[in-house]
Amino acid sequence: MVVAIEGIITQKEPTFIVIKCTNGVSYGVFISLFCSTKLQINEKYEFLITQIIKEDSNKFYGFLDKNEQKMFEMLLKVNGIGATTAMAVCSSLDVNSFYQALNLGDESSLKKVPGIGAKTAKRIIVELSDHKKSLDNISNEKNEALAALLSLGFKQDKILNILHNCTALNTSDLVKEALKKLV
Repeated sequence: MVVAIEGIITQKEPTFIVIKCTNGVSYGVFISLFCSTKLQINEKYEFLITQIIKEDSNKFYGFLDKNEQKMFEMLLKVNGIGATTAMAVCSSLDVNSFYQALNLGDESSLKKVPGIGAKTAKRIIVELSDHKKSLDNISNEKNEALAALLSLGFKQDKILNILHNCTALNTSDLVKEALKKLV
């Protein structure tokens, strides 16, 4: 199983790149539009890889952000969502917007993603409701702080435990208070 690839980008399309590794092997990797905007040809990068092997294909999906990779893998667990649709979500919604849409049950945000209609948006919200339940009992400021801390790479369960004990009232102070306890 491939978990990461480091190399120089030799070709770049909006959602696909070719990475040449130091051993001379080149890999084709599917990426999100958010990831694509951060990349330059002939520059060296390391990508976290989710490898999907099927009977007729072996594809790599690359991520610079661990939270975007987690979001992609979480979406793959939803019935009826494949890698193409999951990557479309990653290209349309950043991690914070996705978790906010889950938390609020915001089907309209999910329906803006190409390939996702009303039924699929509902299914995503219902099937990922365990993530939503953990967010339901906290304030909007704490939800925003959670999203910010998730984007820094901290684990959701650990963040939620710490946020429940934080006393700050605004988002930036919550993030600062939580960071002191997380580090």
